[in-house]
Amino acid sequence: MRKTPPTREHLKRAAMVCLRNLRRATGIAQEKLALQSGIDRTYMSGLERGLYVPSIYMIYRLAPALGVSFVQFAQEFDQTLRRLRRNHD
Repeated sequence: MRKTPPTREHLKRAAMVCLRNLRRATGIAQEKLALQSGIDRTYMSGLERGLYVPSIYMIYRLAPALGVSFVQFAQEFDQTLRRLRRNHD
């Protein structure tokens, strides 16, 4: 049986949760993360509230400031997405 692909909402929610968890684990404030990543503070807030799905480019900018590699971020995202889908479906 083939599993259905995640919806845009699944992806937004997983990105939101993953980003927030990684940021809180590092103890960095949203504003500081935005500054270190070179992105607008309000966009950073929107990412964490699930208003936007971060692009690959944005993840490359955020990951170092969060103390993880792009691959580590992707692994965390994948685990979060799987957990959210398992709990939701």
